[in-house]
Amino acid sequence: MRTKRAIRRRRSAPLALVAALALAWTSAGPAIADVTKETADVSNQGGPMSGVYAEDAAVLTRQTDGLSIRVSIPVPQPDTYPYPSGATPGSPEVFTGWAFVFNNPEECIVPFNCLSADLFVPAVAAGVYNFAGHPVGAGGNLVLTGHIQVGQPAIGPPGSTMAPLSNPEGAHVHMAIAPHGQLDPALMPDQARTPIGSLPFWWIALFEET
Repeated sequence: MRTKRAIRRRRSAPLALVAALALAWTSAGPAIADVTKETADVSNQGGPMSGVYAEDAAVLTRQTDGLSIRVSIPVPQPDTYPYPSGATPGSPEVFTGWAFVFNNPEECIVPFNCLSADLFVPAVAAGVYNFAGHPVGAGGNLVLTGHIQVGQPAIGPPGSTMAPLSNPEGAHVHMAIAPHGQLDPALMPDQARTPIGSLPFWWIALFEET
């Protein structure tokens, strides 16, 4: 006949096994990927020299396998800001999010100070990505989120040398929000993923510290 003491010993064995497995997993299991987050102000249309539109409104998360972007700003009110050619005021309006990624910022024409001209420098290995886009009504916040995976093909202006994302932890990233004007259902989904305008019409955030 088993004693109560023996029963307690048998019941404690599984707990000891769980503890041993937990210790082994902690010491020899797969490492959790490094994650770093950066925040940046979103400038007024025209870039950082135009002043701040929303403080700390853009967040870039860097991981070994890619980049995630989230931006949240007050919705630009229709007909209160400049529109690029082909866009007209209305409600709701379509906005798109773009990431300009410079994999090798040290190779920029001015090292670590990458500009649009560096999209045409092969050694920079730059790429442009449409990470989000959708219509939003007047009032409230415009929120754009997306992810760029390592190896994901990039797009770019004619004549540029585009390269896939290869250096998520060290790349310089410029984020732009482009206004497409009033939603046209006949143009969707292309209206929410087609390039439009240029720097004077974009809200910008810069992530350059690595």
